[in-house]
Amino acid sequence: MGSFPQQYAPWKDGCYLHAPLDRKLTQPTSKENLVDFKLVVPQAVGVAVVVGSEWVMLKKGGENIWQGEVDMVKAWGTSGRAAVCAAYEGSAETYNTLLEYTT
Repeated sequence: MGSFPQQYAPWKDGCYLHAPLDRKLTQPTSKENLVDFKLVVPQAVGVAVVVGSEWVMLKKGGENIWQGEVDMVKAWGTSGRAAVCAAYEGSAETYNTLLEYTT
């Protein structure tokens, strides 16, 4: 396993990452281009994975758990990035970067 994704300041406020754990995202072999994201983000009102200009909103389930499958087809073969961003109550229009991956 490689290194953990790049962390930004808001990540340190009680967040926890279940998947994916490696900073470098590699193309999955079993589910075409889908990558499962699952993380805990306390106090968030919205969490998204941003790949290029595409935003994929994760779904909230359970206690502060946000998860979903993200189609990464546009990311493979590029030296791109994918970011996990979250919005919080009081500033729901503003998404702050929590984690950053490379593709």
